[in-house]
Amino acid sequence: MSRGSIEIPLRDTDEVIELDFDQLPEGDEVISILKQEHTQLHIWIALALEYYKQGKTEDFVKLLEAARIDGNLDYRDHEKDQMTCLDTLAAYYVQQARKEKNKDAKKELITQATLLYTMADKIIMYDQNHLLGRACFCLLEGDKMDQADAQFHFVLNQSTNNIPALLGLHLLQQKRLQRSAGVLQKGFTYEPRLPSGGEAGDGPLFCQAQQKARLAFGRALELNSKCVGALVGLAVLELNNKEADSIKNGVQLLSRAYTIDPSNPMVLNHLANHFFFKKDYSKVQHLALHAFHNTEVEAMQAESCYQLARSFHVQEDYDQAFQYYYQATQFASSTFVLPFFGLGQMYVYRRDKENAAQCFEKVLKAYPNNYETMKILGSLYAASDDQEKRDIAKGHLKKVTEQYPDDVEAWIELAQILEQTDIQGALSAYGTATRILQEKVQADVPPEILNNLGALHFRLGNLGEAKKYFLASLDRAKAEGEHDEHYYNAISVTTSYNLARLYEAMCEFHEAEKLYKNILREHPNYVDCYLRLGAMA
Repeated sequence: MSRGSIEIPLRDTDEVIELDFDQLPEGDEVISILKQEHTQLHIWIALALEYYKQGKTEDFVKLLEAARIDGNLDYRDHEKDQMTCLDTLAAYYVQQARKEKNKDAKKELITQATLLYTMADKIIMYDQNHLLGRACFCLLEGDKMDQADAQFHFVLNQSTNNIPALLGLHLLQQKRLQRSAGVLQKGFTYEPRLPSGGEAGDGPLFCQAQQKARLAFGRALELNSKCVGALVGLAVLELNNKEADSIKNGVQLLSRAYTIDPSNPMVLNHLANHFFFKKDYSKVQHLALHAFHNTEVEAMQAESCYQLARSFHVQEDYDQAFQYYYQATQFASSTFVLPFFGLGQMYVYRRDKENAAQCFEKVLKAYPNNYETMKILGSLYAASDDQEKRDIAKGHLKKVTEQYPDDVEAWIELAQILEQTDIQGALSAYGTATRILQEKVQADVPPEILNNLGALHFRLGNLGEAKKYFLASLDRAKAEGEHDEHYYNAISVTTSYNLARLYEAMCEFHEAEKLYKNILREHPNYVDCYLRLGAMA
């Protein structure tokens, strides 16, 4: 066999027909020659692959289909070639199924691939290449992750540095994590920081896996410079470094992948993610919609809807954001919970606390110690009339303050819950909050907190301390009144009433009477003041 050609031995002679790869005849003509000369199967396969390399896929399929029946098996180790023929054809059908949008046509291609892989199983079940093909097929089917995992690991047990198996395992892990590389833009109050993989203790293992993945992707590109999956894989590794040069390299790799296959949904979703952080939301929407309409894979559709949702979210188009977050949750697997976080925020905006809590509970189930989720659930449940939910809120907020001891909002929420059952605990929590505000935030303590501190000391009988905090609250409310007179006036009224009750307890009835009457001049319907004046008469 000379370079750039293939020799077909003529039957019952020592002569050959030489076919130049640059001048290959029609597929049907070649099939006729191969049948006539009773040609060995490996030559059929070699010719079929050459047609494939030249983009003549119809002839490629014809050759392999004919080879299954007419290829000569009268030579040593022909079983491996039989398996290769079936696996190659199956892999082609898998590739076509990945691109096919019509559900019936896709199902037919998957059925054909399944049949071919099953036939190959009966010839050589534990061949490495066969298992790799099988594993990739399982990835496409979506519900056979465990089978794919087992087959990749079987290959690695036989060959620890098998690049395709390492590549496959990395892609499997990416699929399981649903590529949650993007982080939600800060919405109303909170920005989720959901873990993207292992915890800190897994750092060395994660770095080792990244190095192997980088080698695997690089090797894949050496074999095929147009391998879109490898380009995207390398791009994700670069983007995750979050350094300027790495981000630039990652975007260039995605651009290369887009040039090769502009309809690839994985490429489109990653580009949409990139442009989200560039704040180019029209591009995000264009790319994500294009991705959504170019795949039937629900995990990718979930990612597309999520990209659309958060682009509308950050632009404060909450109706559109709600629609796409909701749609993303319908397509998402149990491990892709970012859409539930966004949907929960939309329910908070709509004042639907029950549905909001259900969304955040799903996030917390996937990430049990996630700080933002515990904080939001703590806030939602803190206002509940259900004591069980208030207890849950207390547990969440205690964990939040342990993880982030400088979170003043969490300390205030915790203090408000503890007011009913643990006065000393509430005082301690408020004390921590005021210390953080004064020392870390360098802000004045709000009059609401000062009033609450006064009320707690009053309940404990610390009348002097209570008076100090009530007076401080009134001073603070007066100072803040220029910003929102109506709001701070309402706080002043509440604090004045509390101070009047304190004067009663201190037997300073004249001071109490003055305060009650002052309140009634501005708010003649404040019934409690009449009741207190009557009690003192």
